[in-house]
Amino acid sequence: MIESLIERIAELEPHWLLLLAFLLPLGETVALVDFLVPGELGLVVIGASARIAGVPIVLVIAVGSAGAFLGDSTSWFIGHRWGTALLTRWEPIRRHTEGPLAAAEDHFARYGGPTVFGARFVGPLRALVPLVAGTSGMAYRRFVPWNAAASVGWVTLVVTLGAVFGEPVAAALDRFGLVVTVVMVAVVFIVVARYRVRRRRAAADTPGDHH
Repeated sequence: MIESLIERIAELEPHWLLLLAFLLPLGETVALVDFLVPGELGLVVIGASARIAGVPIVLVIAVGSAGAFLGDSTSWFIGHRWGTALLTRWEPIRRHTEGPLAAAEDHFARYGGPTVFGARFVGPLRALVPLVAGTSGMAYRRFVPWNAAASVGWVTLVVTLGAVFGEPVAAALDRFGLVVTVVMVAVVFIVVARYRVRRRRAAADTPGDHH
């Protein structure tokens, strides 16, 4: 099935193939649309199809990176423009979100850039983190360079995997993508939890000021 899809896309005119390369990462990273669009698998297929069709891989990467960047920026804007207002509009929601929102604001003030970059490579966080970054007040001028670097890095990796390995990688993602995503999310949470435990221990071990 995947091999057939790769061949069909390879038969498209180059401009249609490039349009797909732009729309797939755009759609996957726009908040509330990411669950409907298989951007990662789609870009692997696009990379494989582009190699067969003779479309320059560098051009596919450039177009795909632009789509990913615009998608993340859209999610940031949605969070920045409406996120806080929606979370604080109704009292029941406000009571449950005040603490997490304050924690998110503190986190993004300290580690916003690396978080934006790392989330790009973890499926479920890909659209969520830019949305939270905007809601938590992370400045767009800080968001842009990390988003750009992450978009280019991720698209380059995924498209190149498709171009070099083709159908086997696409089939593996199609079959085991959910398992890989769950494992990656678990690893992220474990790393974050261990980091926070170490920080708390270090703070507890630090002697207070003596006068």
